[in-house]
Amino acid sequence: MIFPHLQGRERLLRPLGFTGFQAEWITLVCLHSGLFTRDQAQAFLGTGRSTARDFVHALLAARVSRRPVASAATTDGRHICRIFGKAIYRALGLINVRHRRESSIEVTRRRLLSLDFVLDHPDLTWLATEPEKVACFQQLGIDPALLPKRIYTGRANGRVRYFHIKMPLAVEPERAVFTYIDPGMGTHSELQSWGAAHSQLWDKLRQTGRRIEVVAVAWEKHLLSRAERVLTSWRGRGITEAEQEAIMLRQAIADTDWETLDRHGGIDAAAEKVIQAEEQSASNNTPGMIDEFRLWRSSRCRRTGVPPSDLEGDIEG
Repeated sequence: MIFPHLQGRERLLRPLGFTGFQAEWITLVCLHSGLFTRDQAQAFLGTGRSTARDFVHALLAARVSRRPVASAATTDGRHICRIFGKAIYRALGLINVRHRRESSIEVTRRRLLSLDFVLDHPDLTWLATEPEKVACFQQLGIDPALLPKRIYTGRANGRVRYFHIKMPLAVEPERAVFTYIDPGMGTHSELQSWGAAHSQLWDKLRQTGRRIEVVAVAWEKHLLSRAERVLTSWRGRGITEAEQEAIMLRQAIADTDWETLDRHGGIDAAAEKVIQAEEQSASNNTPGMIDEFRLWRSSRCRRTGVPPSDLEGDIEG
């Protein structure tokens, strides 16, 4: 399986002793997820289970500077391998990527689904890192101020992270493909908020002559059905400022965010604004904010029916 977007980055691992399929797989995983299952490694290799098992065990046994490269542990009912070798991420130039760290169940699911989708779509022009995404849009004349972002506080006070949820994104001459990964732990309002955060970027991309395609990715059918209802409305019409405000207020009500609600006249006034926006949206026939969408269900990351791995325990030496 060939992944053009790797752009030869796997060669950066040669000084650490990794070449061939091992180097390509490590690079792919570090860029998109930081973790994987044996079924995903088998799909990458295109071989039988025994060969994939040997390949994964060899990776788990590998060491850099006397430290193991990866570990295997049971998470969310399945055996998952994590590449955590700091030297590997440093060699690949992924200094600020958090993939090597332990993550919540929600983030773990999202990362596995991201890798799974990329595995099944190797020919797309993936923008694998935050700098690549920002640089691509700047080259297209799009101000970074229009990109979805999060501003962190605390120890990282004032630090801006663009595309902070880190879902697969590809930009090609005729289209831009945005994936929304649903790990199955939220509500449809999260998809609405994600769309609102991307709406200005999508408008600008359309001005460059590109179609906007959104792919909803999940491993459960009901999650895709839920996404389909939202994406159908996006394709049929745009999202107004009132609707964007309603999304924010709906989330504030769900989170009992009194500070936000007080700024909008209290919970009753906020609820009334949400109702009014929903009534107005029902008759809104403006052009859609996306051009097309697809639903993609993972066959390797389903919560049930995943063949058990032969890997057991935590291999850290």
